Amino acid sequence: MTAHGTANTGKWLIPYTTCEQPAFRVVCFPHAGGSASYYPWLRPAVPSGAELLCVQYPGRLERRREAPIVRFEEMTEAVLDVLSALPPRPLVLFGHSMGSLIAFETARGLERRGSEVLGLIVSGRRAPSVRPPDRAGRDVGFAETIAETRALGGIDPALLRDPEVLELILPVLRADYRLSETYRPEPGGTVSCPMTVLTGDADPRVDRAEAEVWSVHTTGDFVLHEVAGGHFFFNEDRSTVLEHVRNALAALHPSPVRS
Repeated sequence: MTAHGTANTGKWLIPYTTCEQPAFRVVCFPHAGGSASYYPWLRPAVPSGAELLCVQYPGRLERRREAPIVRFEEMTEAVLDVLSALPPRPLVLFGHSMGSLIAFETARGLERRGSEVLGLIVSGRRAPSVRPPDRAGRDVGFAETIAETRALGGIDPALLRDPEVLELILPVLRADYRLSETYRPEPGGTVSCPMTVLTGDADPRVDRAEAEVWSVHTTGDFVLHEVAGGHFFFNEDRSTVLEHVRNALAALHPSPVRS
């Protein structure tokens, strides 16, 4: 068990849909600086017989008094412990941006533990084997963090000019950037489950070719969907994104739950 522990899985997982005997669970992993509260929009894509749970990382909202996790391995181990503590059900993992990498490595860890991973949906991120510029060992300053956040969108520009808002969000953003920079993918690392990739055609940080490289990271089926929009394309063309997610979930054909 990690230093952050799993005594209270409720603080880690925010439920957005629940049912008594879910056929499977969809677990959502937010982007850098993001929280579970960003993703209730996924609910229409999840069938009535399934659950939607969103991971709440330490350091934000109701967990704001907890120190953010800044080492990638510690984050994935903590999430693995949390998911392994749940009553067993097949899982589908969805991640956006930084959350895509956490979802991918969590899926790998779950498969190693023998858990049933039905599928992986990753969004808005280069494949693990396509490395961004290496900033490891260098503290990202406030000005650079704000510039990066403005370039990617996802936060109202007016909020980035509000000192009180900046005081709340910048420490978490910087911590998440540090966490991302500690990620060192295992060469040739794969999952065996099917993978769906979503990418924006105007994303300033991910082009189609970089998104397509995700195909080498699964031995299962692979589908790529390019959606109109930037890094947060689901804010620009949400109906199309929901359709892709809904279709991906429907294609998995999970087995009925046995008592």
